Amino acid sequence: MNGNPSIVELKLKQRLMGMIVVASLAIIFLPMLFDGSNEERLRLTTTIPKPPKISVERVSVAEIKAGMKSLEATSAARLPTEVVDHREYPASQSLILDENGLPVGWSLQVSSFKDNQKARRLRSEIRDLGHKSYILESLTNKGLFYQVLVGPSLDKTSLQKTGEELAEKLNLTTQITRYRVEDDSGQVGG
Repeated sequence: MNGNPSIVELKLKQRLMGMIVVASLAIIFLPMLFDGSNEERLRLTTTIPKPPKISVERVSVAEIKAGMKSLEATSAARLPTEVVDHREYPASQSLILDENGLPVGWSLQVSSFKDNQKARRLRSEIRDLGHKSYILESLTNKGLFYQVLVGPSLDKTSLQKTGEELAEKLNLTTQITRYRVEDDSGQVGG
């Protein structure tokens, strides 16, 4: 039995050596099979660009405000100036153009309230009578008021007749005023 263990050991050593040789060959040749060619590797290689240089400048709020004011002044200088038109226009003409070439429109001021809900109720009553009406917010030295107006209309005469009708039905004093599109910015919705 002395000879038998050496044969078993010899066979075991041969098997181990065979496995080491096969593993070494696999380690050497398998990457060559699956790695691809040098040209393929160069094509897939990417270069990362260098990061951009960023300079950080401190900016104050005062500088930003000054820049905004400068831009506003430049923008305002490019706008055409509106010529304020204070002329009195006759009631007989139906379409009159002002000094800016815009049609002269008229509104009928019906009333003015400090309470928004009262102004909305009156506007609703006027609309129920079949007249177009709207509300403008008006800031005066006595506070915020809500003006109820009828119109606008290009025909001053018909607006005066509407004013007489509303004065009689709603027991109000009315007044014809000049309609300006710019005033619509203060219009209360609804």
